[in-house]
Amino acid sequence: MRLRPMTSMMFWLPVATSLLAPAAMADDTSSPFDLFAERCLDQGPRYDRTVAFAKEREWAALAEDITLGIVPLNEPTAFDGWIVQTGGDKPFEALVVAKASVGKKAVESCSMAFAGIGAEQFELFLTTTRHAIPSGQQSGAVRSRKFFTIVRDGSKEAVTLDLPLYPNGADEVVASIVAEQQIEN
Repeated sequence: MRLRPMTSMMFWLPVATSLLAPAAMADDTSSPFDLFAERCLDQGPRYDRTVAFAKEREWAALAEDITLGIVPLNEPTAFDGWIVQTGGDKPFEALVVAKASVGKKAVESCSMAFAGIGAEQFELFLTTTRHAIPSGQQSGAVRSRKFFTIVRDGSKEAVTLDLPLYPNGADEVVASIVAEQQIEN
């Protein structure tokens, strides 16, 4: 599975965190990892369900160029992104979903971007609570992309963490999962 270059995704997160106005959202005291698990990991990416959920919550749309910067897939056939939280006492959070074709398989992705969180703790939660198996790493000048595999019901799902090379506890993290599209009845 071919992923987008690391630089395109992380170029937009600092822009988004500094330019976006506060978004309305119900108070949520869950940790960033719990939010990623609930919205992306627990049932795998579900494009249609997530779009409906975001509309129901009336989340503000994320700018298209920023959304595309977070999507981990090349040439998505559909994508949407929302500002989940920014400003106030909670740091920036965005949720992005996409559909694409990889070879002959239809896949979906679900990604969340966070600012001001602990990157090392986020990675530890992924490996210990979801038993994610490391499968590679790609490092740039200031960021690292780590690849993991999670096996669910006999199917492999690809998880990617985009992290700073030198985490300081108030980091920008992008977490994504890509899985084969599930047809819901």
